[in-house]
Amino acid sequence: MDKFLQIVGWIGITVAVFVVLAVVANAGRGQYAVLAFVGTLAWAIPSIIGFVIIAAFGSMLSQLKAIRAASERQAGMFAEIMAGRKSG
Repeated sequence: MDKFLQIVGWIGITVAVFVVLAVVANAGRGQYAVLAFVGTLAWAIPSIIGFVIIAAFGSMLSQLKAIRAASERQAGMFAEIMAGRKSG
């Protein structure tokens, strides 16, 4: 799930940027290009921020999985140490 969220986040960011570029490219030159750019920023900025949050959540899930694996290894090592003390 973590890699999936990261991929969805990056794809979403890329699509939003390409849509903004396409709208600006089709708007022509001058004031209409600026107006089109400002108009697309109204939805593009929240969209990009949302997809960055999705990608960051995927990265956080990856880190949490690594932390969980490390804590399970530590618990196993602690159990081995305690078993060695009781038998010795």
